[in-house]
Amino acid sequence: MISQNVFLKRSWPMLVQCAEAHRKPRWLPVAKSKIYRIPKRPVVSEEERLELLRINNNYKTQMRAIRRFYYEEMIKEKSTKESASSEMSIRLEAEDWARCVELNEKWNAEVAAEREERRKIQLAEMEEYALAHMEVKDRELKERIEKATKEIKRQKELSETFITPENLDEAIEYAIANPTDYNYAIDLRGKKYVGTETPGSLPKDEKRTNSSV
Repeated sequence: MISQNVFLKRSWPMLVQCAEAHRKPRWLPVAKSKIYRIPKRPVVSEEERLELLRINNNYKTQMRAIRRFYYEEMIKEKSTKESASSEMSIRLEAEDWARCVELNEKWNAEVAAEREERRKIQLAEMEEYALAHMEVKDRELKERIEKATKEIKRQKELSETFITPENLDEAIEYAIANPTDYNYAIDLRGKKYVGTETPGSLPKDEKRTNSSV
């Protein structure tokens, strides 16, 4: 056996030791003197073969037992860790759930308080709007009542001049005695010129104007 210190890279501070066999490296080709040489197969007696087989079987059995032992130990350790982790996870989950429930209740209380405050404000605004709307409606109703009252009074006053079957003859006599002529004109200054058939006398300035014409 030959030991050799090999540094893979100068920057690596790791020491690698390679144990090489007495043979030459694998990447070198076969020597020319041994290209066509056929190695002789070793001859093993039957007793030696059986002894080697027994030793090999014992080795495999022992290694299988060791692997089985370590496998069972790993399973036990894993189950122990899983049980501990499961208990811890269950405890953490319960604590997390309790914390979430507490936080949810806190948020629900805050949202309920905000909703109640908002509902009070909206109710006050609705009451103010309803009162203002009722005041407007009452004012409009009062105005309509006043207009209707004034119209009723005016119609009552005008009803005294209405022609009824009782005063029909008097109205006819008054219309005949006082004829009305609607043939009149108005100039640009707003002066009214009555018709020729209208009874009565004109104002003095209108008489002067007519006489001068």
